[in-house]
Amino acid sequence: MRHALIITAAAMALAACATSEGYRQQTEQFLGAHADTLIVEFGSPMSRDRLSDGSEVWTYQSRERRFQPGGYRSVPRERRITYRDSEGRRRERTEQYTDTVYEPPREWTVECETRFILSPDRRVTDFRFQGEGCVAPEIY
Repeated sequence: MRHALIITAAAMALAACATSEGYRQQTEQFLGAHADTLIVEFGSPMSRDRLSDGSEVWTYQSRERRFQPGGYRSVPRERRITYRDSEGRRRERTEQYTDTVYEPPREWTVECETRFILSPDRRVTDFRFQGEGCVAPEIY
């Protein structure tokens, strides 16, 4: 069990460093690459669409399950207290305190869709991506 928690924590730390900018940087490295490179790296695309100029759009999709362990965390809070002083005047004071909140474990799916535009000579000329799962470590 402890080993699984360590792996989960390490995966979350790595995922925290991954950004959509990192994904853009990683994907940008395929500009100018031949279609064969995409097939070797990603396999066959989910779909291929032909554009009017003879170019093609190759679409790749990925889906990943994410998990966040539950637990307790401290949340700073503030409350206003109204009271009457010894002379009967109405007074107000602000107190700060810490509340403990339980957050249950959470599991969800993230998706990423990446579209590569390939020229008629089968070279990558452009790309687009969308989705919460389109993240990678930044290169620079």
